[in-house]
Amino acid sequence: MERWAANWARRRQGGDSHSVALARRRIYILPTRFGVVFAVMVFAMLLGSINYGASLGFALTFLLAGLGLVVMHHCHNNLLGAEIKFLGAAPVFAGERAEFRVAVHNAGTAARYEIELVQRGHRAGPVDVAAGGTEILRLGIDTQRRGWTTLDRFTVETRHPGRLLRAWTWIHMDARCLVYPQLAAPGRPLPETAGYGTAGRPSPGDEDFAGLRAAAPGDPPQRIAWKAYARNDQLLLKQFAAGDRAPCVLDWDTLAELDLEARVSQLARWCIDADAEGRALGLVLPGVRVPLGAGVKHLASCLEALALFDAGMDR
Repeated sequence: MERWAANWARRRQGGDSHSVALARRRIYILPTRFGVVFAVMVFAMLLGSINYGASLGFALTFLLAGLGLVVMHHCHNNLLGAEIKFLGAAPVFAGERAEFRVAVHNAGTAARYEIELVQRGHRAGPVDVAAGGTEILRLGIDTQRRGWTTLDRFTVETRHPGRLLRAWTWIHMDARCLVYPQLAAPGRPLPETAGYGTAGRPSPGDEDFAGLRAAAPGDPPQRIAWKAYARNDQLLLKQFAAGDRAPCVLDWDTLAELDLEARVSQLARWCIDADAEGRALGLVLPGVRVPLGAGVKHLASCLEALALFDAGMDR
């Protein structure tokens, strides 16, 4: 029933951009279970007051009924005018949870309370948003396969005040997160690049420290900058420069004995390993070629090429 209602709402209001201001016509409101019990209780009090002619019963009944109407008004207004904005999602590896960052902005002069985001049973919040303030929530989605994963529909809801009613709206954004291939198990050595051999490799210990980058799954633990982690609670990886280290060109045909997904996973592992060693990295896939390069952005380009390689054929 809820899926049918959500599909009907999408046909009624169409798709949403990455920034949506909640208008009155798209906010829906219904009583919660507690609200239904409250309504039944008030109705029973009304019947009792009529039966016994109790004026104090009438007063209490109408007081509670008026309270329910005030709660309904405030619950609806708690969402009205709020701005929902998609802030992006950092790439993850298959099997990890993709986190979509969604901002709830309150441009009004009154605070908003107990705002929640819901997507397929996963909840983010509740949060209170001060007048003129913004709160950022993260919706997590499990991933199984490489490529793009989408946050095509989620719910913004509130039960404030009193939790007698639930006001909500459906948001239909084209929000995407790139999912890198699942990494193969470590241990398979990097292939030797034709034309380079091993003569250019330095002996252990002659590398120079070149900075830090964000750690990624599969990075060697001995290169984690633990002192930096203690300072800012963020996992960073030490990078070393070795100008005479042989470049590493990863070729699709090197792994001819593996199937498509196994090849992609192994190439992704090699990309991580080559970057951890500070080697210049290139990637050759059928119809796709990533030239030699180094650094975090270049590694992301290689992993993106692998994530989207042949993406239309195996889905």
